Amino acid sequence: MTSDDKRDLTSASAESTEASTAKDVHSDQTASTATKQQQSSRTDSAVATDSEAASATKKEAESGTSKEKKLDTLTPSQRFRIYNNNIKDGLQNGIQFTKYLDQLTETQDTDELLDSATHLFDFKMDTAFVTFPHQYTASDYYLLFMSRLLEIHEEKGLILTSAADHEELSVTFDALGTQPDFKFVLVGGRNGGAFFTDKASGLHLFYMNLERQQIRFNSKAFTDLFAVALADQSADKKMAAIDTLITFAKDLQRDYHFTADYNLLETDNNAEYQTKHPALPAGTVDKLFVASADSHYMLQNAPAGNGAIIDLEDDLVFGIADAGTQTAPKWVITTTDPKNQISLMAVLLNYDFIRQWYLANRDDLEIQSDPLIFA
Repeated sequence: MTSDDKRDLTSASAESTEASTAKDVHSDQTASTATKQQQSSRTDSAVATDSEAASATKKEAESGTSKEKKLDTLTPSQRFRIYNNNIKDGLQNGIQFTKYLDQLTETQDTDELLDSATHLFDFKMDTAFVTFPHQYTASDYYLLFMSRLLEIHEEKGLILTSAADHEELSVTFDALGTQPDFKFVLVGGRNGGAFFTDKASGLHLFYMNLERQQIRFNSKAFTDLFAVALADQSADKKMAAIDTLITFAKDLQRDYHFTADYNLLETDNNAEYQTKHPALPAGTVDKLFVASADSHYMLQNAPAGNGAIIDLEDDLVFGIADAGTQTAPKWVITTTDPKNQISLMAVLLNYDFIRQWYLANRDDLEIQSDPLIFA
């Protein structure tokens, strides 16, 4: 190799090295530029996000300020007009209440009576600007409805009274005097309706639901009140009070197509009063035999099978028999009379020996009421 060749190789190597170095430098510069662009882009994005958030906050602040300014811009006259209108609305609400109450207390139409009563049961008299310090409750309007329905049909026996020192109604029976007195106790929840309740004992004589059109009598409560608590009152007076309740129930059936369960108040000769226990303990009927003999009444075997009957006054027949089968007993009590007018309740109140026998064996003989209503 000549000296000139060596110089050419050295020169080529140097040029190659410089080209490579230049390429690396360009690559580093390109990467650096890209990195700076990415950083710049992220910075710009963050700045934009912060700017949008700040803008939104500013708009909210401006909106709140705008509302405040809008309220602040009301003149005193405008404020008083709003205030005055709110009072007018409250007073108009009170006037609407009086219209319903006028209708409830004055109408002779049974449909209007029910319509006004149902409006008053849920009516809210007070508003934010007008309140009425003297108010009756839905319980009172139930009593007023009951009293007015009897009045429309020219039926007496119920006396509506008001407390002297506050707004509260109660009713008493003309035949029984000032005690016991009764009120309606409302049922909460989805069931609704109300119980006609003795205020002293808390006994629920019947349940009434105007929306579901039903009335149900409670045999246990009637026995506790009329056969036990009011034992010293004459049977005629107690039956006069009970007849008022029966009349009310029949009005509901006739005027509003109610369904009714009269229970031991039922007078139909075909009625069977089913005892609490379908299978009576041995000796239950024998105890009635002894009680009837002491009272000079003759107990006879029931014509239809296992049981007994007693002939009472005016062709009234009291019976107790197993109307079931050998494998499924079903003891029932019956009362039959020529006019279909005598209920088991009437028998219990008029014949001491039957009442005493019934009460002594009450855990087994108790007549069943609607279990869905009277636990």
